[in-house]
Order: sequence, then structure tokens, then C-alpha cells
Amino acid sequence: MRLLEWLLNTTPRLAERPVPFGLFHLGSLAVILCICVLMVVFRRQLPRGEVNLRRCLTAFGVGLLLLEVGKQIVYSYDPALGWAYNWDRFPFQFCSTPIYVALAAMCLREGKLRRAFLAFLATYSPVAGCAVLFYPASDVFHEILFLDVHTMLWHGGMLIFGLYLWLTEAVTPSVKTALTAAAVYLPMPVIALILNEVELATGFAGHYTFNMFYVARDGFCMIPVLSWFQAHTPYPVFFAAYVLTLGVGGALVTAGMWGIQHVKCKISELRSAQNAKCKMGERG
Repeated sequence: MRLLEWLLNTTPRLAERPVPFGLFHLGSLAVILCICVLMVVFRRQLPRGEVNLRRCLTAFGVGLLLLEVGKQIVYSYDPALGWAYNWDRFPFQFCSTPIYVALAAMCLREGKLRRAFLAFLATYSPVAGCAVLFYPASDVFHEILFLDVHTMLWHGGMLIFGLYLWLTEAVTPSVKTALTAAAVYLPMPVIALILNEVELATGFAGHYTFNMFYVARDGFCMIPVLSWFQAHTPYPVFFAAYVLTLGVGGALVTAGMWGIQHVKCKISELRSAQNAKCKMGERG
């Protein structure tokens, strides 16, 4: 324990907390986007097949688990006050859900349930990742360097792994994909609602903020548009708007990938037709 406390006390700290769209954020985002571009360019060389999918899924799930364990330890220790669990960082935000889905999927054989989990990781997971990568809240970064690296690795990994699933055709764009992903997603806000209500009734979080999915009745939702619903509409309307907005976001990812696939097919058909005409001209 003393060794762990020493490590936490000596963890690199920044003189100033990074700010959204500052050097750290934009530099990390540039690296993530470069990786995504390279994946698209070299998509035919990406590891495919059941064995490689399972390896990548395991690496993703275990990687998230290790990052989250590190984050929970860092937030649970204060050099001045000692150890105390920080309920504000309880790992059940929308961005946290891929860890549970990935760990469950890596334990399953190929089948309907695992396909549903993969559909979620290809749709809702990148939505959550992109929300933080491209529109981070003012408090997303920290003076502790590990937490900043954790944030960008976590959310960047969600985008990269989702893209990997599409590029390797482990997930294909279809109505079925959208529906199965939604079936995995829909219970999650309800679980968050129940956790928030239990905390509100019992007060187990003490003086810490407990606002899972940012839908607690006594909490604050910092998501644009949805924050307006929270401030100006009854709670059931706000909660329904929250569930619907994120649900539509996941469905739009599937629709977008279907559109890209449709355009690729049309281009391929035009090229085939053009090649056929050229061959007929040569024969003539």
C-alpha cells in the first residue's frame, strides 16, 4: 500500500490543466484521426476472421479494464486526505458502457448475443467516443497527466475499435444491426435511472455527486440540447429526450455506414460497366 501511495504521490502533474481544443487535446485528436485514416487506407491489411476478431476484442476489453482500474485508484486517493472512494467517478456513464459490453462479448462464442454486443460497440460506442473527442466538457481534463492520457486513449479507442469492426465487416450496416445495437443500449439508461434513484433515496454517495448518464433528477446534464430539456421540461420528458437522442445517434452511425457501402457499390458497378465497354470497343 505504501508503494502504491508513493506512486500516486509522484504521478506526473501538469502546471496547468489542459483545456478543450488546447495543444494536448488537438495533438491527441490528430493522432487518433491519423490512425483512423491509415486504417481506412490499409483496410485490406487489417486482421480479419474469428481468431483475429477475438484477439482484438480481448485487447480492447482488457485495455479498457486496466485503464478504468487505474482511473478508479487515482480518483480514490488524495495525498492530503488519504483513501476514500470517489462516487462521482463511479464507472457507469454512457462512455463507460463499452467496457462491460466488450468484456462480455470476449467471453462469448459467435452467436446472436455476441453479434448484438459487437453491433453496440460499432455504433453507440463511437458516438460516445466522438462526443468527448470533438465536443469535450470543460472539466474533461485534469492536472494529473495519467487521467488526461486515459481520457484520450479511452474515447479514441472507442472510435478506433468501432471503425475496425466496420472495416473488417465484423459488423455490417443493416436494419438488424441497428435494432440489435438499440436492444443492448436501451436498458442502460434505465439502469442508470435506477442507480440514481437508489442513491437519491439512500444517500450512499455521501457528499459526492452521483449522476449516472447525467440523468439524475437532482443532477446536471451538460450535454447540449438535452441540458435545455432538463431545464425547461418535466423530468419524464427530459429522460425520454435523452434516451431518444442517443438512440438516434447510434442509428445514424448504421445509416451512415449503409450510405457509404451503397456509394461504394454504385462506383464499383460504374467501373465494371466502363471496363465492359472498353473490352467491347477493343474487340470491335
